[in-house]
Amino acid sequence: MHAQKKIDKTMEAQTASLLKDIILMEMKKVVENTGVEIILLTSVDGRIFSSIIPPELSPVQFHMFNLLRQNIPSICSQLKSENLVEAVQVYEHGTMFITGVGKNLFLASIKTGKTSSSENMEISRKLAQGACVLEYLATQRPTDESALENLPEEIRNEIKRLSRQLFVERFDQTRQYKKNMEILNMIKEKLATVVGVGAVNEIVELTFNELGTSAPYMNDRLWLTFMERLIKEHVKKLSGEIVADECYKTWIPEIEKKLKMFV
Repeated sequence: MHAQKKIDKTMEAQTASLLKDIILMEMKKVVENTGVEIILLTSVDGRIFSSIIPPELSPVQFHMFNLLRQNIPSICSQLKSENLVEAVQVYEHGTMFITGVGKNLFLASIKTGKTSSSENMEISRKLAQGACVLEYLATQRPTDESALENLPEEIRNEIKRLSRQLFVERFDQTRQYKKNMEILNMIKEKLATVVGVGAVNEIVELTFNELGTSAPYMNDRLWLTFMERLIKEHVKKLSGEIVADECYKTWIPEIEKKLKMFV
């Protein structure tokens, strides 16, 4: 069996859509860790990039949310001119937390009800940790081990967790995945013409097992190795050497051409 190196099941947010997804994942984690009920990621010019707001607001939440929206211009002004990093504003019905996310963004969070000073300090600490993660993500810096090695352990571990979660939840939407599924379907159609439809899945699965991988994680080099093994080991065994030779002459160039179309 071919020894295939361990597949890296992480993903970097290289598109605007994936960046939006991974930022929202972290904001959900911040809500879970802190207990805040409303959270906005906002730029210093007042634009809201991402938010978590309950679908139905209680009267107190509605009041605090309106208060926050009224205060956003003032908060933006302070962030621009006074380098505001963090603020905790305690009101009769709840607490508003402002947490800087780098120089151009901030988190605005609301927790209703009474909270003690020590509780607010702990919430602020967790918000600051989330802000560090969001700042790193927003700059779209690499998330591999070497790029993260100088970050605090808590931040590093959270970014790694998010990159794994992004892979799990979004990999099937990537160009690589769609390309590989198209190549796989093309191979199955060709294979069915020489071994019969009933044998296709078994042969394909066996060949993947021999390579130690599966279709979603293939690259161009592996596809060509896959085709050679498929034809020389399995098509030849089932359909004979003459058929296998003809398949090799025609299928390999066609697969190479198809792979180049995705470059």
